[in-house]
Amino acid sequence: MWPRSLSRFRRFFMGVIVGCAVAVFLVMITWTNEDYFVKTQPVNDNIDVVSPAVLDKHEAGKQDTGESNSQSDLYEAYGHVHTIVFFIGYPRSRHSLLGSLLDAHSHMAVSDETMAFPRWQGHLEKWRNGSIYAFYDTLFGASQEAIKKGRRSRVFKGSVVNKTSAYGYFVPNQWQGSYDQYIEVIGDKSGAFTARAMRQRNAIDAVRLLEQASGAKVKFIHVVRNPFDNIATMTLEETGIKKRDGTHEIKQVSAPETVDASISRYFGWAEGCNKARESLPGSVLDIPSIEIVKNPAETLRKICKFLDITCTEQYLQDCAATVDPIPSVTRDFIVWTAEQKNRVYEQMRQFSFFNGYSYDQ
Repeated sequence: MWPRSLSRFRRFFMGVIVGCAVAVFLVMITWTNEDYFVKTQPVNDNIDVVSPAVLDKHEAGKQDTGESNSQSDLYEAYGHVHTIVFFIGYPRSRHSLLGSLLDAHSHMAVSDETMAFPRWQGHLEKWRNGSIYAFYDTLFGASQEAIKKGRRSRVFKGSVVNKTSAYGYFVPNQWQGSYDQYIEVIGDKSGAFTARAMRQRNAIDAVRLLEQASGAKVKFIHVVRNPFDNIATMTLEETGIKKRDGTHEIKQVSAPETVDASISRYFGWAEGCNKARESLPGSVLDIPSIEIVKNPAETLRKICKFLDITCTEQYLQDCAATVDPIPSVTRDFIVWTAEQKNRVYEQMRQFSFFNGYSYDQ
């Protein structure tokens, strides 16, 4: 009796082990298969506001084939891409805002921080030996994910100087996370990662190889903010003051070592931006960050012209209506030494795109 029970227990125990091993094997296959991950992004049900118009408009633009949102439809849309755009620049420069506005265009897909250019640059053989559409999948998948997670389907409440909710970048009546029949411009907003990657020896070659592989023109948007505000906001973030909910007040955070480190990183990114401007003439557009909030419609019109894509007045006005016109000025939130200010001015003089900026302006 006892031996027979022990034998049954062993068989049951072995069955459990085998079942767990198979489950782990299948999970590992899924996690290591990049194409599978991109095509099956998880849905987050805990977002504040989701726009049904995004999916409704996407479906309305398709023929009744019974295969809406299919991969074949997406690859057909990719066939119209003529421009790949990367942001290049610095953190805390309104990249999230501008990327969301461009992603709202009916024929643009601009992902939210996928480090796309460094990923291309660092895995050239992988991408070149496959389809360029696999690279596009990572970009479009991230654009959709920003809608699913709420970042681009959440309405921002309050203003940047009286912040009462998490930042949200929803543009009503437009196409964030989707497209109307085809995509002409695809890209990513990871500005600082692109700037750092541009300092690598093979950066320009990587740009040329991407153009050859895609048959599209590669262009860069360089958003320039007052360096003192950039560096101050970076310092606030490093010191743990990230979410300044409620009315802004001068905090006068004293963190000299953090300020020094932020200055060094900032001008390292500036070197990458300058390299792109000098090595790729006509392919880099400088956009003053303040213009995104002061004149959003005109700024978007200028960018669309640079990207060789038309934009409707309705698109421009819908985007402009979501932008808070009051800029965030943070340079007074931290303590600067005279030496640090002089160091910033000295390095600013090395780059023409910082002309006109100062601590007092």
